[in-house]
Amino acid sequence: MLHFDHRPAGPAVISPLNFDMAGRDDAEALRLCAGLFGTVLGDTELLLPPGALAGLRGVKCDIANLSVMTCFFPAAPLRLRGFGMVGEAKVLMLRSMEGPLVVEQGGRRIETDAGDFLFVSGGEPFDWGLPEGGRLDCGSLPAGAFRLGGPALSRLMLRPIPRAFPPLQLLITYGAYLLMRGPHSAGEAEMANTHFNEILPLVVAYLEAPAEEAADRLSPVRRYIDDHLRDGALSVSAVAAVLGVTPRYVQKLFQREGTTFSRYLLERRLAEARKLLLQGTRMPPISVTAYEVGFGDISYFNRAFRKRYGVAPSDIRKEAGAASG
Repeated sequence: MLHFDHRPAGPAVISPLNFDMAGRDDAEALRLCAGLFGTVLGDTELLLPPGALAGLRGVKCDIANLSVMTCFFPAAPLRLRGFGMVGEAKVLMLRSMEGPLVVEQGGRRIETDAGDFLFVSGGEPFDWGLPEGGRLDCGSLPAGAFRLGGPALSRLMLRPIPRAFPPLQLLITYGAYLLMRGPHSAGEAEMANTHFNEILPLVVAYLEAPAEEAADRLSPVRRYIDDHLRDGALSVSAVAAVLGVTPRYVQKLFQREGTTFSRYLLERRLAEARKLLLQGTRMPPISVTAYEVGFGDISYFNRAFRKRYGVAPSDIRKEAGAASG
């Protein structure tokens, strides 16, 4: 059906299917894409500017109940509408590698960063888009592979997983192996499929972790910040490097708490400055106090302090001095 590069394979060999839409008109490209995406994501409709599909290429592999596919779209906005899969309940896997991914389903709208991973219910209609085009990784597997009841499985949908999460890296490694290292013998393919399914519980455990466990993952980040407040060059990249994770992973941890790295750092520095100012008038000048907690610009410190506490740093010091006198 596809004049794509499907390497010859005997009955005991599974080969990835490479495809390229170069040289095809829009109608033919849309028809072929509908077939490709349909086997992975169900009945879908691609919404693209005229001629945009001519630059689409990718690779797809189906093994037992697992389907994985990587697509390279041109640098143009892309939207795909899914109408829901019929038959066996499936869970879809989506990841954009070169820009944000926007997914809407059941009244919810989620935007992930490049490299982050998302599970989407295959049985419900959905829309997703790549505002910048680029590479998309996607796949599907039976909902039963998660070994969860309906409500528990529903809670895992549309929950972004940071690209730095180690079990996610294992899932991606097996997906890449299936796509890029074929042809595979039936035994090799089945082993990769089995391992893929065995890693899923680790990903599920991450998504099911209660808030206390999520906070535990943030504890070493907070401790490092608190211990290095006076370092004016402290940054999310510096903290991530020390802790052996990516800056995006650190940002995701703070997002789960409803804040950001920069906001938390500013809040801690202001709180520490206020604590020092409350010690009274015998303390060093306010500019020195600001420097001691990591502020290099006294004007910025004064503005931020007044915005946070409603008074100037000098007012806090005067009140503390009057109370102690």
